Amino acid sequence: MLEQKVLTVDLGTSTVRAGLAVLKSGEIKQLTVKQTPSRGINSGTIVNATSAKETLTSAINKVKLESPATVPNEAYVVVPGSYTLGFQVESKITLPTLKTITYNDVNAVKNKAKDELLRRLGSPVKTKYEILHIIPQEFKVDNVDGIQNPIGHSGRELTIRAFVILAAKNYMKTVEDLFKEAGLRLKGGVLQVLASYYSIKGEDSYFNNNLLIHMGAGNTEVLYFREDKPVLLKHVPFGGEDIIKFIIQKLKVSRQEAERLYREYGYAYAFAVNQEETIDINYGKKVRKAPKVLIAALIHLKLKELFKDIISDLNEKDPSFIENLNRVYLTGGLTNLKEITTLTEKVFKAPAEVAKPKGTDDPTLAPIVGVVNYVRSLNNSERIEDVKEDLIKEPGGSGSIFQIIRRFILDLI
Repeated sequence: MLEQKVLTVDLGTSTVRAGLAVLKSGEIKQLTVKQTPSRGINSGTIVNATSAKETLTSAINKVKLESPATVPNEAYVVVPGSYTLGFQVESKITLPTLKTITYNDVNAVKNKAKDELLRRLGSPVKTKYEILHIIPQEFKVDNVDGIQNPIGHSGRELTIRAFVILAAKNYMKTVEDLFKEAGLRLKGGVLQVLASYYSIKGEDSYFNNNLLIHMGAGNTEVLYFREDKPVLLKHVPFGGEDIIKFIIQKLKVSRQEAERLYREYGYAYAFAVNQEETIDINYGKKVRKAPKVLIAALIHLKLKELFKDIISDLNEKDPSFIENLNRVYLTGGLTNLKEITTLTEKVFKAPAEVAKPKGTDDPTLAPIVGVVNYVRSLNNSERIEDVKEDLIKEPGGSGSIFQIIRRFILDLI
C-alpha cells in the first residue's frame, strides 16, 4: 500500500505551523508538527514577504529535521475566514430521459449551482473571489431527498443543496507566491474553521444545531451546523491579540507585562477568581498590587462582547439558531484560558466543550489535524464531501492509475 503524505501550513498571527502527516490505508500513522514565531504575517495577511518566507522556511526545515519521512514539495494552506464568504445554494438539472445518475451529472449540477451563484453575486465578487469549497448538504433525485451520494440512483431530475465558500483571489495568489519562494507548490486551501471541524468530527458524531467557534490570535471564525452540514459562516476580526492590546490600554503596562498577566492569570470567567487575592503588576521599575480578578475581568469583558456579537448575528440570520442550539465547540488558542467553557455556557445557554483533535491535547493544532482529515474524507467514495473540482470516476475512490503514479513520484521527491 502506497503512503500518502499531507503537508499543511498554518500561517497564524502569533505562530506559523507546518505539519506533515503520513497516511497508510487512509489512516494517520505519523504526524509531525513544528512551529516558529510568526514574522511578516498579521491576522492572516502577509505584510512582509521576506520575513514571511523566512518564517515559513524555518517551520518547514524543523519538520524536515524531525520527521523520518521525506517532506513533499507541495502543501495545503489553512485559509483564514477573513478572506472568505459563505453562501447556501440550490440548483437543479433535468436529464433527457430516466437514467442512472453518473459522475458527469453530479458535475453538471454542481457547476450550474456555482455559475448561478457567481452570476447572482455579480461582477465585483466574481472578479475578486474564487471557489474554495462546494460542500453538498444533500442531493435530491426526483422526489427523493436527503441523499448524500446520488451516483447510482435513477431519475430524471437531480438537485443539489450546498454550502459554497469563496476565497479572495489576491490572498490565494499571495500564498501561492510565498510557497513558491519557499520551494513549495500550493496544492489547495481549507477554510480554517472547516478544518477545525474535521479535526474533531468522528465517524459516529453528528453535528445538528451545533456551533463551532475557532478563536485564534488574530481572528475568530464561526460555523453553524444543521443535520451535519454547515449552513452559516461568520468571521469576527477579534482574537488573542486584541485582548493583549486591551490589557495594555487599560493598565498602561508594557506588552511583555501584558502577555505575562494574560498567561499567568488568564481566566475567561471573572466570577471564578478569588476577589480577595492580589497580584503584582510591573510598571518598569515600580511594582504595584492589584486584585487578581482585574485581569480576569478585562478578559471576561472582551470575550463576552465577542460572544454577544456572534449571538446577535445568528439571531439576525435565523432566531432558531440560538433557540435550538445543542452544543458549542471551541478550538484555537483562546481555549487555553481557564473557565472558557463556563463563560461560553453562561452566554450561549448551552453546553460547551473545548474540542481537542484526536491524538493531541492541544486545541491550537485543530486546523493542522483537520486538513489531514479533510484530505482523507475526499477519498471516501461512499459520500461526496466536497466537489470544488469535477469528480472523476476512480477505482476504489483512491485515484486513477495516472494519479497514483504521479502522487507516488511527488512523494519520493
